[in-house]
Amino acid sequence: MALEFKLPDIGEGIAEGEIVKWLVAVGDVVNEHQPVVEVMTDKATVEIPAPQAGKITALRAKPGEVVPVGSVLFVLETSAKGPTAASAPAPSKPAVAPTPAPVAAKAAAPARAPQPAAPLPKSGANTIAFKLPDIGEGIAEGEIVKWLVAEGARVSEHQPVVEVMTDKATVEIPAPASGTIISIKVKPGEVVPIGTVLFDLTTSGPVPAFAPASHAPAHAQAPAAAASPSAAIPLAAAPATTAARTGNGRVLAVPSARRVARELGIDLAQVAGSGRSGVVRRADVEAFAKRGAPAAPGIAAAPAAPAKPVFAPVSVPPGTRETRTPFRGVRRKIAEAMTRSKSTAAHFTVVEELDATELVKTREAAKAIGEKQGIRVTYMPFIMKATAIALAEYPELNGTLDEKTQELVRFHYVNLGIATDTPNGLIVPVIREVQSKGLMQLASELGEMAERTRSGKVKPEELQGGTFTITNAGNIGGILATPIINFPEIGILGVHRIVKRPGVVETSMGDKIEVRQYMNLSVSVDHRLTDGANAARFVVKMKQLLENPGLLAL
Repeated sequence: MALEFKLPDIGEGIAEGEIVKWLVAVGDVVNEHQPVVEVMTDKATVEIPAPQAGKITALRAKPGEVVPVGSVLFVLETSAKGPTAASAPAPSKPAVAPTPAPVAAKAAAPARAPQPAAPLPKSGANTIAFKLPDIGEGIAEGEIVKWLVAEGARVSEHQPVVEVMTDKATVEIPAPASGTIISIKVKPGEVVPIGTVLFDLTTSGPVPAFAPASHAPAHAQAPAAAASPSAAIPLAAAPATTAARTGNGRVLAVPSARRVARELGIDLAQVAGSGRSGVVRRADVEAFAKRGAPAAPGIAAAPAAPAKPVFAPVSVPPGTRETRTPFRGVRRKIAEAMTRSKSTAAHFTVVEELDATELVKTREAAKAIGEKQGIRVTYMPFIMKATAIALAEYPELNGTLDEKTQELVRFHYVNLGIATDTPNGLIVPVIREVQSKGLMQLASELGEMAERTRSGKVKPEELQGGTFTITNAGNIGGILATPIINFPEIGILGVHRIVKRPGVVETSMGDKIEVRQYMNLSVSVDHRLTDGANAARFVVKMKQLLENPGLLAL
C-alpha cells in the first residue's frame, strides 16, 4: 500500500518548511520512526521520521525547496493493506454503524457541535488507525483532555480532533486527512502511552501518512531559522498575493503576523501575503494597518484592550467544602522535577542588590521605540542579554553533567529557559542563541513565546535544549527568593521586584541621598558542579551590566 506522507501541521502559525536534506534515497528500506528528512521551519530544524516500516518509492521535494504545510514530501510503500468497506461488516450491523458520541465526548466540546453522521464509506476507502504519536524526547504518555469531534463526524485534513496533555504542554492533534471518525478508542481523562490508537478515520484514496515532526536534539544549536520571524522583511521583496489558506480554510501566516493582527483587530483573510506561496508576514499586516484598511467586522482598528488576567477567579457551588483534582499531567511532572532537583543537586544561592535606576530609564526609552515596531519591551530582554554576556565570562554556570559518561559539559552558546506562569503550572520554554541576538529581537521572541506558552500552543521542541534558566516573579511581587535549579542545568537566575527607596549616590561634590530604584538578583547553582565563588562572580557581573545598561551594546 502506498502512503503519501505530507508535511504535517506542526504548530500554530507554521505555514511552510524548507527541505534541508534527505536522510534516505529512493529505493531505501526504512524502519518505523527512522528519520527520513530534515525540515527547517521558522522556529527550528527537525527530523521527520517514517510513520511505519516500508520502502521509499518517491521523494517529492528537493533540498532547499520551501513547501507549504500539506505538501507531499515522500511516498512510502508498505506491506500493510487498508481495510475496505467490502471487507467490513454490512451496514445493518450495529458494530459498524456510526454510534452517538459518548457523553463525556459531547460534554467536552460544547463550542463545537458534532457534525452529522456520514454514510458508510464506499468501495476503495481506507481506514487509518491513528496512534498517539511520539511528540518529543522523554514524552512517554499523554492524557486525553477532551474530544473536539464525535463519532460519525466528518473532519477536514488538519482539523483539530483531540486535545492531549503531556508533561510538557497541552496540544491539539489534527486529523491526518479528510474523512469520517468511525471510532473513538479512549475516553477523556485517560492516560495512554505513545503508540496507543486514539481513533479510527475512514478516508478515500491513498492514505496520507502522518507523524508530527520530532524535536531537535537536546542542546542542539538552532540555525538561523530560530531567529525571530518578526525580522523586517521588505514589502517589495515579493509581489503581494492573496493570503494562502490550508485545506480547512485557515490563513497561513507566521506567528508574529497573527499576534499583530490580533492586537490591531485585523482580519488576516483581508491581508495579501507577500511570503512564499502567499504566506502572510508581519510586514504585510503592518502595511495593511498603515493603509487604514478596515478591521475585522465588529472590531475597532485600534490597539487591543489590556489582556485578561491569566487566572480567572475560581467559581465553586455554594456550600462546597473542598475540591479534588487528579494529581497528574503537568502539575505532577513539575513536582517530580522539583523533587529530583532538590534531592540531587547541592543547591547554593547567592544574592546581590543592584541599583536599577539607569536600567529603568533605558527601558522606558526602549519601550517607546518598541511600540513603534509593535514590540512590547520589558526588563527581561535586558536581563537575558546581560545573562548571556555574564555566562560567556563564567561558562562554569552554562552547562550540565552528562551522567552516562560522567563528563562536565560546557556550552558555548546560550539557550535560556524562561520560567513562565500559566494556568497549567510553571512551563519553561527556551529562547535559543541569546548571545547572538539584539534587545528588540529578544523582546519580540519573548512576547510571542510567552503568549503561546500561556495559551497552550507551545511546541514540545521549544521546551527542550535549555542551558540556563531565568525565573522572574518581579511582576507579581517579592523581593527575594532562592530558586530551584532546572535540573540537569547547573544554574538558575531569580529576578525580583524593583523598589524605590533612598540611596547614597557618589558625586564630585561628595555623597548625597536621593530616591533610587533597587532590585535583587539571586542565583542558585549546583555546588557539585561549580563553586560558590563562580556564582558570586557571575552575579557581580550581572550587577555591573544592569547598573550600566549601555555596556550591553559592547
